[in-house]
Amino acid sequence: MSPSGKYFIFSGNAVGAAAQFHKLDQLQNLNHVIPTLGASALPGTGGLSKGHAANYCYAVDQPRKRTLLAVRRIDTKAEGLTLADRWETDVEAEIEAVDVLEKLEIGLVKLHFNSSRKMDSENCEATISTKGSRIEGLRMGSVEAKIILDEEPLQYTSSKENLADYYRKQSSGWRSANARRFGTLPDAAAVREVNGTVKFSLVREIQLIGKQDPEHEVRVQADGYTIKWDGFGRIILGEVFVKCCDRRVTMVRLHMGSDGGGSGSVGDGSSNGQTGTN
Repeated sequence: MSPSGKYFIFSGNAVGAAAQFHKLDQLQNLNHVIPTLGASALPGTGGLSKGHAANYCYAVDQPRKRTLLAVRRIDTKAEGLTLADRWETDVEAEIEAVDVLEKLEIGLVKLHFNSSRKMDSENCEATISTKGSRIEGLRMGSVEAKIILDEEPLQYTSSKENLADYYRKQSSGWRSANARRFGTLPDAAAVREVNGTVKFSLVREIQLIGKQDPEHEVRVQADGYTIKWDGFGRIILGEVFVKCCDRRVTMVRLHMGSDGGGSGSVGDGSSNGQTGTN
């Protein structure tokens, strides 16, 4: 508790991987729900929560024998600290060797961000920092995607207004080059807001390396952070959602179709918090 009598209600979580499948080959309306793997969640009083999973495999026999999701290792952490002059929420996830539908391979996903809020602050804004996030070894058949991240905007997600102000203060050249990451027009000075939420991506560039299969082409979509892989679906990378003073980061989001339909995510975390008075 702060000297003023205020206390902090912590909110923070991290998830390693999760997925659900509603279609496999010609079978429709399925309900293969893979349990959330390596989840960490803070109680309102803060503290430390850790999640771990290792050598996980979810396989089916019908309509044919196949592994829907396999993960070698997941470690997550959500920590809420009350310090001398501030409250801190730390969110971290590390996921190693992911295989989806025996097609998509992801070598490593790392996510980290820290939210620090001064006790004497009169609003919900915090200082956001990161030790670095990564997506490595993303392979789609013989094509590998090199993901280049730019995490600077993440440091301005203390609030939706703070992020909008950051975007507005950038040069016109910067906004033109990064507008698609924010889902807005190249000549716009304001970020796009939908239902009170601002969305952008940490991805600055995706480079595709390797020989393409003409029947299962891999291509980067117009937004610059979504990969469309024929025969698999869409792979959305580095999404950040900011609403009020809440931020959520999803490093890999899957929208699957073709012979395996469903959704999933790898490396997901969020943080927020509010003060109370005794």
